[in-house]
Amino acid sequence: MQVVSFIEPPQGEVIEKILKHCGLWRASAPRAPPDVEGLVLELDAAYADSPIGSADQVDESRELTYVDIDTFLASF
Repeated sequence: MQVVSFIEPPQGEVIEKILKHCGLWRASAPRAPPDVEGLVLELDAAYADSPIGSADQVDESRELTYVDIDTFLASF
């Protein structure tokens, strides 16, 4: 496989012509908006009893910490 050329944006029409010529073009139908009726949002059990972001009730085991790649790979 070899790169023949690069197509810089905005070249939507050119890309469409190339894909149609190769038989790879599929026009997408517009999608309907998602059905949100009856959608129920539940809080994670860890946050059910406390307000999210409360500084005095932060669970340290859930905080993000930096780990360098060598340490990560050694423990992986």
